[in-house]
Parts: sequence; structure tokens; C-alpha cells
Amino acid sequence: MFKALLVSFLLATVSFSTFAQTRCRTDSFGNTTCRDSDGNTTRGRTDSFGNTTWRDDDGNTVRSRTDSFGNTTYRDDSGNTVRSRTDSFGNTTYRDDNGNTIRSRTDSFGNTTFRDDNGNTVKCRTDSFGNTTCR
Repeated sequence: MFKALLVSFLLATVSFSTFAQTRCRTDSFGNTTCRDSDGNTTRGRTDSFGNTTWRDDDGNTVRSRTDSFGNTTYRDDSGNTVRSRTDSFGNTTYRDDNGNTIRSRTDSFGNTTFRDDNGNTVKCRTDSFGNTTCR
């Protein structure tokens, strides 16, 4: 779930190539901090209702909400929207208002591969400490 939130936030706010150089860490309170190779920081927090808010260094915010069918909608401050849906095989598709699409798949080792419409690929893995690294 974390990776889905991360990729959707980044899809809405930064380029795919920047996403490839991002490291994230979740603390014991469930707060997630992500830092890219340029030193930009994004923080995420999920409330008791399951709504997640991501905020970057500049104050830009993305909020997400998941419905009872498992579809998630992400909205930023400017009204841009990304929707995601996961099928029964665990494949997730993210689509924005302009029709741009990213598909992801997680293998049996927990590694997730994201691929956009142009064939760009990012691979993420989470270590035993809960740190996620994407390349």
C-alpha cells in the first residue's frame, strides 16, 4: 500500500526519472519520510480513517482516499487527480486526468516494478528495516 501511495504522489508532482532516485523510511508511528537525490523531502501520514496526506518541502499537498472497492483517488492542491485500481492478481494501474498511465507489479520477493506509457521503468525494494529504495 505504501508504494502505491508513493508512486501516485510522485506521479502527480514530479517526473518519473526523479522518482527513480527516491528513498523512503517509515517510523514507528507510521509517518513516512521520502527524500530524493536532490534533497527534496516529502512526508506522509495516514489518519485513523485511512485517509493519507502527503506534503513536500514547498507545502504542496496530495490527499488520498480509498473506497470500499479498493479504488484509491489522489488529489493535489491544484485539483489534479490520479486514480488507482488493483486487480485480483495484484497488478495496480494508476491513471491521471490526462490519461497518462503507470502500471505496477510486485513479485514474490516483494520487489515492485513500475512502468509508464513510454516504457520507462522504476524498480523499488523494501529492506528488512522497512526502508524503500527505488532505482
